[in-house]
Amino acid sequence: MEGGISVRRLARVLEEPVATVGRWLKRGNEGNPGPKAMERRRPISGDQRLQVRVRECCAEPRHALYGYRRIWALLRREGWRVNRKTVWRAMRELGLSRPKVWHRPQRPKRVEKMRPHRPHQAWQIDMTSLVLSNLEMLFLVVVIDCYTRQILGWTLDRRCRASEWVAAVRQALEGQGLAEKLESGFLVLRSDNGAQPCAKRFVEFLGQRGIEAQYTGYNAPDDNAYVERVIRTIKEEEIWPSAYDTWGEAHQAIDAYVEFYNEHRIHAALGYRTPNEFAAAYLTLAAA
Repeated sequence: MEGGISVRRLARVLEEPVATVGRWLKRGNEGNPGPKAMERRRPISGDQRLQVRVRECCAEPRHALYGYRRIWALLRREGWRVNRKTVWRAMRELGLSRPKVWHRPQRPKRVEKMRPHRPHQAWQIDMTSLVLSNLEMLFLVVVIDCYTRQILGWTLDRRCRASEWVAAVRQALEGQGLAEKLESGFLVLRSDNGAQPCAKRFVEFLGQRGIEAQYTGYNAPDDNAYVERVIRTIKEEEIWPSAYDTWGEAHQAIDAYVEFYNEHRIHAALGYRTPNEFAAAYLTLAAA
């Protein structure tokens, strides 16, 4: 620059962006462009040839539902040196662009709250995670009875596959003497819409045991409120106050807590009785 002042220094003095000062200087030298001034070359959306070819591509019967990305790809295959934004702009100017269609998932927002009248009528299952002292992640799957609030089955593993969910349900069934299909055919198991409960292996297992699979509504965690509350209790009373170094240590601690929860922890919704006491009282009345 004349006078030996650079654009960057001038921008600092004027307290303006470097690009802005550069544009000011370029406008002042438009009558005498430097040797580096070059005309920008690129196809523009208003090019008549480009618009004609875009219209021809969109008019093809097989291209009626094509968006600008596919039309751009076709033009590139023909040798056009054009970017996608230019094609999008041309299609918009020609009225050939289509609004983006988004199909909302057809799921109910809420499902009816489970109100069981006896044990083994309505179960719920869910999963949470915890971290060891070495930052290794573990996944806890819990199955509960919504009537007695008992923790019937659970697994703790380093992986969160459908296999762990199957193992938790199998433990719950065997622990309650419901191993046969005819004995568990009246049972409803509710879960969220995660990858594991929707997996083919898990769904087939429930079908083989005669269990009716039921899923929560879309973005409605309250539909699984029973098991969500139990998992929160496990976190507040056992996981969060503790620090586990190994999987074995965590497994032993959670196993002890599950026994405490079922045997000794009183529950307000059960009339301040433990889950096992509430289940025993029901069996006593049913046998009377």
